[in-house]
Amino acid sequence: MVAARDTNPFRISGELPPDEMIDREREVERILSLAAGGHSVRIVAPRRYGKTTLLRRALDEASAEGMATALVDLEGVLSLASIVVRIERAYDASLRGPVRRAVDALLRSWDIGLALGGGGFTARLQTTPRLDVETVLLRLLELPDKLHERSGTRSLIAFDEIQDLLRVEGADGAIRSVIQHQVGHAAYAFAGSAPSLMRKLFDDPSRPLLEHAVPLELGPLPLDAVADVVEERFRASGRDVGAALDPLVEASRGHPQRTMLLAHTLWEIVPRGSIADERAWLDALARSLAQAGPVLSARWEGLPLNEQRLAMALALGRGSIYEEAVWRAVGLKRGSIDRALASLEGRGEVIRTPAGPRLTDPLFERWLADRGLL
Repeated sequence: MVAARDTNPFRISGELPPDEMIDREREVERILSLAAGGHSVRIVAPRRYGKTTLLRRALDEASAEGMATALVDLEGVLSLASIVVRIERAYDASLRGPVRRAVDALLRSWDIGLALGGGGFTARLQTTPRLDVETVLLRLLELPDKLHERSGTRSLIAFDEIQDLLRVEGADGAIRSVIQHQVGHAAYAFAGSAPSLMRKLFDDPSRPLLEHAVPLELGPLPLDAVADVVEERFRASGRDVGAALDPLVEASRGHPQRTMLLAHTLWEIVPRGSIADERAWLDALARSLAQAGPVLSARWEGLPLNEQRLAMALALGRGSIYEEAVWRAVGLKRGSIDRALASLEGRGEVIRTPAGPRLTDPLFERWLADRGLL
């Protein structure tokens, strides 16, 4: 008989499965409550903050309640055609049973190259390169309405990385022109990881989606919930997180992905049947920083100079960034602080806390602090 493998319970790559979501139940309930009333929601959070896991959990629960659901990943879209393909693929991946058969029948009756499975719209584009893609997109966006007419089924559709619509001229207008008429038949969840672009998309008076969705901002995970999950998963896998629990939770600052990385690395160090101690924690922290190092370095090098200076001032934590000794120490000018701070916030690199602005990523903060002013 083959013994069961001792598998690490802390995932650090890919999407976290919805059933492993940590303490976002109130946010899920808020999305579902808004959807029940026909209201759309927009979710803003930094990258690796659990937006996609939250969306999948909400969609799973909506599906269990009889709604048609789909998660459309818009990251990197470049054209109306790519948006059509992403939506088509999302329906193909999500719909099952009678709802799928109803959608299949609708798409066949339209005869515009859309299909669930097979080559779908991509194949039609290859044979008909001059196809009117905007008309196809508008028709595809009507699908929740037509599905409701045919079967009475309501829909919850999620668009992830919605800010990338700004890369495609006229895309947000096309979407608004259709979905604004679907109240009662469909609700939408829009999620994005670039706060400045999300503000441009939903708060700019010149944009079609102005004030179209109720805002929902994801904050850090509650530290007590993080502690409970880490402790339970260590215990379930025959380990004791011991004295490493408090410093791990404090170091993670409720950042979902960094919590997983630190716990994953610590778990690898602590043998089955053993208790983690301070030495194991320090080793796990050092390994986590080394693993994240190349990404952190690339992020640092991608920041303009004044944003680098401000990020360093925040990482060193020597007082308010508006204190002269603090901004002078990093070569920043007083008049540049607010612009640099707004830009870092817009990138999702900084979040506001009751104690003032702070770098979103606790490992990025430690990585910078280790380098000091060098």
